[in-house]
Amino acid sequence: MKMSGFFSNVYVKNLLLAFAIVLVLIFIVLGWLNVYTKHGKEINVPDVKGLQVAEAVSFFRKATLNHLIIDSVYVKNKPAGSIIETVPPVGTRVKEGRTIYLTVNSGTAQMLIIPSVKDMSQRQATAMLTALGFEAVQVQLVSGAYRDLVVGLESRGHSLLSGERVPADIPLTLLVSSGMGEIIPDSSTVVQEIDTEEEQWY
Repeated sequence: MKMSGFFSNVYVKNLLLAFAIVLVLIFIVLGWLNVYTKHGKEINVPDVKGLQVAEAVSFFRKATLNHLIIDSVYVKNKPAGSIIETVPPVGTRVKEGRTIYLTVNSGTAQMLIIPSVKDMSQRQATAMLTALGFEAVQVQLVSGAYRDLVVGLESRGHSLLSGERVPADIPLTLLVSSGMGEIIPDSSTVVQEIDTEEEQWY
């Protein structure tokens, strides 16, 4: 069969036409994907940590990125409303239009509920308070018949009751029975700072 006759065959023509259509479609799809995914166009997540959200907006706009606040934490010595963390992290290469998720500083400590610690041992009470997130716990010995028994909980001289909601950074003082008679404040009162990082609780 001559070549001219081969290409004039209706089946061959249809096959070649279908092949050409598939090739065109492939090129169209690849081109669309290249534009849709912004192939090769990546930018770094800007370093906005420590900035107020309003201050960071210009950085996100310049980088053609979106942003969304999803969480807040309390960090001492950080301004309220300042950005603490970003997801993805600062410096990560992302596509244009990507949403960067922000964690900001709440400016106030988390509110925690005072547990019932009366009649516990000093170790148990201190371990419970620190596990709940209280940051400053002291122990003060007071007169009492049973040694190492918690008889009360105070903050700056005010009694605290179980169920009260207080800031996590409020200073707490456990009143612990000395197991002796009356304690003279000038000579026998003992105030102990609890260092939760150095002492292990079992």
